[in-house]
This record gives sequence, C-alpha cells and structure tokens, in this order.
Amino acid sequence: MTSRTQEDPSAGPGASRPAFSFLTTAYRTADTLPRTIESVLAQTRTDWELVVVDNGWDDEIAAAIEPYLVDPRIRFTRQENAGASGGTMAAAALATGRYLVPLNSDDAVVPEFCARTGELLDADPDVAAVTTDAFQFVDPGERRLAHSYLTDAGVRGTPDGHAPLRLADVIDGPSPYYTAAIRHEVWDELDGMTSETPLVDDLDFWLRMIVKGHDVRVIPDRLGRFRVQAGSVSRPNDNERIERFEAQRERAMRNAVERSGDPDAQEALDRVVRRVRYEQHIRRARFAFREGDLEAARSHVRAAYALRHSARSAAVLAGLRFAPGVLGAVHPVKQNLQKGWRALWSADWLDRFRPASRRSE
Repeated sequence: MTSRTQEDPSAGPGASRPAFSFLTTAYRTADTLPRTIESVLAQTRTDWELVVVDNGWDDEIAAAIEPYLVDPRIRFTRQENAGASGGTMAAAALATGRYLVPLNSDDAVVPEFCARTGELLDADPDVAAVTTDAFQFVDPGERRLAHSYLTDAGVRGTPDGHAPLRLADVIDGPSPYYTAAIRHEVWDELDGMTSETPLVDDLDFWLRMIVKGHDVRVIPDRLGRFRVQAGSVSRPNDNERIERFEAQRERAMRNAVERSGDPDAQEALDRVVRRVRYEQHIRRARFAFREGDLEAARSHVRAAYALRHSARSAAVLAGLRFAPGVLGAVHPVKQNLQKGWRALWSADWLDRFRPASRRSE
C-alpha cells in the first residue's frame, strides 16, 4: 500500500488533527470521484481531511485525483480491491480526525455538512454519531429526484434531532443515511463497518452502535447527495440478489434484537419479517408466472394472502385462477405506467411549475 499524507494547515498552528475525516473508497468511479471531492472542498467548515482509497489499483482513479493532491488535506492510498467495506476500513486506518465520515465516491455532501453535524457533536460529547437526510439524484446530469432519502423510505414528518434513535426505529424504518459523522473512538470500539452481513454493513453498524447504548441522532437537514442507481448493492434488480440482500438484512436485525432483549425491537422485527415474507411471495409468484409455472405462482400468492388479506394478493390470486392470460397482458402495462409516474414526479419536471426564485432550493 502506498499513501500520500500531509498535515492539515487549517487546524491552526502546531495542530495537525482535523475535526472530520471523510472516508472515500473508489472502484471504477473515475467519472464521479471529482464531484465527490469538489463537494468536500466546498465545505464551509474547513477543518477536515479526505482520505481516498483506490480500491483496485485503477490508473483512471489515480489520474482523477491527481489534480486535487495539491491540497494537503486530501490524502490518497492504493490497494487491491477489498470490497466497499474493505476500502472504507483502509481509509479509516489512515484517518486522524475526531469524526469519521464514510462517503461513497459517487455521492456527495452539501457545503454545510461539517458545520451542521459538527455543531451537535462539539456541543454534546455524549452524542456518538449524527446522521442526516439527503437529496437523491440520478446520472447522467445529476438530475434531482422529488423525494429525499428519508421520504423515499416512507418517513413522514420531521425527525427529532434532539432524541436518540431507538433500536425499533431502525428495524422498522429506514437504515440511517450512510454518510454520517461518527466519533472516531466509537468507530474503533465497534471495529468500524466490519460485518458478517457485508451487503448491509452500514445497517449492521448502526444496529450494533445502538445496542451498545450509544446516542445516535438524526437531524432533518438534507446534508447529503445520494446517487440512486438500479442494480447497486442497496437496490438489487434480480430476484437472487434481492433475496440475498433481504436475508442479510434480516440476519443483522435478528442479531441486534437478540443482543438487546428489547421487546419493542422484537415487535418491530416481527412486523418487518411478516411484511418481507409477503413481498417475497408476491415477487416469487411473479417470477414463477413469467416462467410459465402457474401452480408455483398460485402457491406463492396463496402464501402471501395468508400473511396479509390484501386486495392486491386477492386480485392476483383470482387472476391466476380464472384469467392468467389477462394477468399476463396487464403486468407490462402496469410497469410502464409506474415508470411514467416516477418520471412525472422527478424534480426536474416539477421545477417547471416552481417560481424561478425557488428552483435552486
């Protein structure tokens, strides 16, 4: 491993430890890495360092970061590909900041990220980590979507940044946003994002932190910029990967509930598992139907209906029993309508109807 390390001049005379260490692992993201770096350079609070790991000895990554190494706060190291968490852990091993901030090399932060999260962490040493909401966007063009990270996950209302996050909140709710400010000593105590469930290592990290009794806060500010990409680890688009992701997610949650003995968390887990099983049976029925296995499709829909007597499962079951040909014709039409609806509610379309003074909000 090679690295380029220089002291941080913004921390003051005689001081070399920054407040924030951004941990960025880069693998095949030479096209998006400059955007990530620029967002860190734009921070209104300047006592930070950025540690970038070339996670795979990619010369394009090295070329993309080279112009930025004139800033002594930006550090660079290279290694063989060790996976996303392995790259983040390599960055953490070099980090010197009081607060560690995982930041994917295709995501970004808004200029106030350090100022807002640092305000809470500096004021209260009992707060272990501060996570936030985030704008969502898609490439090409960084087209902003209408829903934020939390609203897209179904959160209604405004998170209470003054109340610690409960285990049940994380189990029956969205995983806290990945790019968060975490106290260095807490990261070390938990061995960072090393996990037996690597597809959900961030969720597992948050669960372990809360089970250990640490105070995690969620503030409502949209301080991150989260790239949405179909087929990514968090958004798998084939049945096998989806079910592998769901299995690891359930395992991480079960481990946390067992360690905590929290009855509210157990109740939340029971709700989630029932909901996931329902969706799994509906999804398996759809795949079986596409393969022409009507009996397997009916079996899965019956199992779904037993879990939840929903109009959806009842309609699909009736269609499979009495009119499978009609059901086959309806499904692609429904998919096209859903795609159209999502496009209709994208932020760039909505901007046409916003006053010009608010279009940059």
